[in-house]
Order: sequence, then structure tokens, then C-alpha cells
Amino acid sequence: MNIRQIARLCRVCCACCAALALLTACADDNQEARTPVAQVRVDKQQLEVNESMTLHFTGVADQVVVYTGDKDHQYALRDSSNTGFVVNKDLLTYSYSVPGRFHVVCVASTYDTYMGGSLRQDSMSFDVEVTDRVTTIDAIYTTVTPNVYMARQQGDDWLLCLPTKQLYNNREMNVNAARQRLTIEVGSDSAKVFIDGEPYVARNYYALNTDHQIRVVSGSGMQHDYRLCGMIYPEFKTITVDGAAPALTRSAYYQDLLTYVAADGSRLEFTLDDDVRLLSDGNPVASGTPVNNSAAYTLVRTHADNPQLQAVTRVEFVNE
Repeated sequence: MNIRQIARLCRVCCACCAALALLTACADDNQEARTPVAQVRVDKQQLEVNESMTLHFTGVADQVVVYTGDKDHQYALRDSSNTGFVVNKDLLTYSYSVPGRFHVVCVASTYDTYMGGSLRQDSMSFDVEVTDRVTTIDAIYTTVTPNVYMARQQGDDWLLCLPTKQLYNNREMNVNAARQRLTIEVGSDSAKVFIDGEPYVARNYYALNTDHQIRVVSGSGMQHDYRLCGMIYPEFKTITVDGAAPALTRSAYYQDLLTYVAADGSRLEFTLDDDVRLLSDGNPVASGTPVNNSAAYTLVRTHADNPQLQAVTRVEFVNE
């Protein structure tokens, strides 16, 4: 046998060895799937609405899916478009937005990773009880295109301030505070909200220049009462600078800002509503005093029943 024949024989042997190795690898990868074990540890089975349930998977699986038992996630309806949640890194965190008793099912699956077959499954289940005692208001606001006016909370009082006018497309537009829609957000889908004893309806119009009583009733029957205080950002009833009406500019971005053209030291005369004061750097200003362009002026309207609730308008005096 010459050298050329020996080389050819070696190449054939190498090819055979490679094919044998490939077949052996395929056989190993195509083994039957492992036996799945559905085993979880859950931190709590008594929950409040919106309280997180943490589930730790401690079994054996290539993939774990949890059906939480609430709407659209029921294991019994998995063939009718209900879906589960895939557990990522053996951990799932979930919260329920409605109260009730929910049947949770955990499905552990293993399969042949090379061929994608030999699917095997195991499951376990448990119940969680979710109660609803949520009576907290998360947000109150109204939208007057293009602006959103947010109420701010102080204890059980919510203060919502609106301007008399706002800029829109470079035009002054009146804001009718006596007839606006209102959005009240509560962190529970089963909670009920009442305004002045009547069910709150998002599409209804409400007078937001006055006070309203708001009651939130939770799914379990607990209730909490709030007051919505509607106030108007104050403005001058009349204003003159050296006897003439100054030019006024409104801001499209800050509805609580009024800018007047007034020379520093000029004579400022004005009248105000009875519940409004003009302050300069926090100090009361009387009509007839000189303008100080470097001072921070504010018009302050104070709520009759709660002096901590104030509608504040910033006033700037600038040279022309």
C-alpha cells in the first residue's frame, strides 16, 4: 500500500468517526424528557386588592406557566383563549385588582430539547383569597383641552384650581369651571365612588368652582369620606398702573401666571375679591403702592373653611 492509498484510507476513517460522533450526540440529545415536578412556594394566600403575591417555583421544569384564576387567566378555560403567565427565573409576582377567591394552577413542563417533542407535564394548585378594603383616592383631575388640571391632596381634602381663562392656539379662551368633566382614580376596580350622595359618572359634568363631598366605598363595604374643594385662580378685579390699564400676557404653560407691563416704581392701584390678598415677597400690598419689578408678587385666595387650602396666582411686573 503506497502513501497515497494510506492517506485516502485515513480520510475515510475520519469521516466515519465524525458521523458516529454525530449520531451519538443526537441520541443523547433526543433522550426522553425529564420528569416534571410542579412545586411552588407562595408568600401569602390572604391578600388585599393590589397587594403583590410572590410565587417561587422550586420544582423541576423546562417551562413553568401559572394560571392566576382571575378573568382571562383561568386554567379550566385554557382552551377558550384564557392564558397563563410564564414564570421567569423561577419567580412570579402578581396582584389582583378585584376581590374574590381565585384558583391558582401551576403547570410544569419538560420536553425533548433537540426534537421538541416528548412533552411531559405536572401541575399543582392552591386558592388565594383577595379582599377589598381600598378606599383611597389615587388622583383627581379635569381636562380642559389642551391642559390637565390636577387636584392636590391635603388630608381628606382635595384642592382643584382652575383659571378663568387659558391660552389655546395663541388665543385666550374662557374656562367654564361650573361645567367640567371630572376624573377620579381609585386603586380598585370594585370600589364605588359617590359625589354628593349620587354615583360618580365620568361622563357627567360637575361644578368645579365649589365644594363637593366624595365617598369611596370598598368592595367589602368599608367607606371613606373626602371633600373636593374647587377654587378659581385669583385675578385683579381692576388694575391700573399710573392711572392706565397695563397690558396683560397669559402663559400657555403656566395657568397660574399673569404678566403685566409696568415700569418699576410706577403707581399700582387695584381692587380684589374679598377672599383675595396681594402679597409682595410674602407681605401684604395695599393699593396705591409703587411697583417693585424685582419682588415676587402673588394673589392668594384662601378657602373659607380651611386656611391651608389656597389658590395662588403668580404676578410678574415687567418693563415694556
